[in-house]
Amino acid sequence: MVDHANFLELFLANEAGLRAAVRALVRDRSEFEDTFQTVALTLWKNFESYDGSRPFGAWARGVAVNKVLQSGRESGRRPTPFSPEALQAILEAFERHESTRHETSSESMALQHCMAALPNRWRQLLDLRYADGLSIAEMATRLGRTLASTQRELSRARQRLADCIKRRLVTMTENAT
Repeated sequence: MVDHANFLELFLANEAGLRAAVRALVRDRSEFEDTFQTVALTLWKNFESYDGSRPFGAWARGVAVNKVLQSGRESGRRPTPFSPEALQAILEAFERHESTRHETSSESMALQHCMAALPNRWRQLLDLRYADGLSIAEMATRLGRTLASTQRELSRARQRLADCIKRRLVTMTENAT
């Protein structure tokens, strides 16, 4: 028998993080809403397959990524700029972070360091996209830029941030040994 009260408690506790993960993968705002509802319904229907010894958030994000990829295959569009391998790495990083639950985890420290090292214009773009949840079109309008230039700048900011985090984590690992 499925304990739906337990599901609701876990889902609501993890909803913000799950929304953020889906928003990072789905560009279009209306498509995001549809995708998020599909993910929530899938989680509800498959809750009995959830292994309670693992973090709920990690399981939910895994289901979300699978739904986003499935949606892309069915529509013939690539719904996310990340390859399946990159998505798996992101999920593993989320799971490592969730299992430690430390604000000073290596990933968090690397992210904080690298965000601070970014130029202000890139920090602003990343904040608008991920903290404020704006679409790229909304960002372009707010900043008075073209859609193409906003997409290019956001892509550069993401790449610089990812590269910095990788280097920082390698450095931190080497220093720890």
